[in-house]
Amino acid sequence: IAPSLGLTVMVSFLPTILHLIFKSFFSLKDEAWAQYKLQNYYFWFQVTFVILVTAIGGDVSDFARTLATSPFEVFVLFGKTMPSATHFYMNFMVLQWVTHSLNLLRYVNLTKFLAFRKLFGDEDARKMAEPEDQDYYGMGSRSARWNTDMLIGIIYSTLCPPIALLTFINFAIVRLQYGYLIPFAETKKSDLGGAFFVLQLEHMFVGLGIYCVLMIGVLYGRSTSPIPAGICFPTIIYVVWSYKRFKSEFQWEKLPFSELVNGEQVKPRKDAAEYVQIELAES
Repeated sequence: IAPSLGLTVMVSFLPTILHLIFKSFFSLKDEAWAQYKLQNYYFWFQVTFVILVTAIGGDVSDFARTLATSPFEVFVLFGKTMPSATHFYMNFMVLQWVTHSLNLLRYVNLTKFLAFRKLFGDEDARKMAEPEDQDYYGMGSRSARWNTDMLIGIIYSTLCPPIALLTFINFAIVRLQYGYLIPFAETKKSDLGGAFFVLQLEHMFVGLGIYCVLMIGVLYGRSTSPIPAGICFPTIIYVVWSYKRFKSEFQWEKLPFSELVNGEQVKPRKDAAEYVQIELAES
């Protein structure tokens, strides 16, 4: 439990630092774009130091050097190091249930409220205790953490099937607790029209690529023949092709021109209580 707890605490403090950097040194069109950048950078940090921590070991530069000079050694490295960490990630996933339950208590806001109530009235203390810190409780930070939890379940579920069950329970808790927190308890989060969700889907392809590399390495290292690994190797090509197709063929930011021309014209809905100035209508 101790290593999982230490990693969870360390990862929890990082969004505050990243969010401060983005707001101080980046030119952003809106506060929500700081959350978007936080989601992207925070996710890659967790991929490196949470999902791949056993493969990277204590030297990130040595891992990067191996990846650049001998790319195919990554298959063997993943196949040797990552399967031994399945119990660590089982503990890590169960520990996420605790963090979700703590978030449900809103203990930070409660502490602020109890402290301010000593000096101000209840209503003023309530206003001063809101909103929650957007560096950790914002859309970007949560999206990155939930993405990481999902990828842990995907990547390690074949090696250790109970992780799939623990991940399912984790997201059942997420749906229950944050289904109450976000619409009813917390302040309204800024949105970018689906950018957070699309970035989550792009990050899923990263996890699928890691899963393919891991399983090819496991099959290559534990089989007497390279044939099973060779059969699985085309899955990496399919993941890359699917990612490029996802980026190019799904238009979600702009409406396709053909659909705009051929689509049916939407008639505005008439309201029964619509105000009409009779003098202007007659003229």
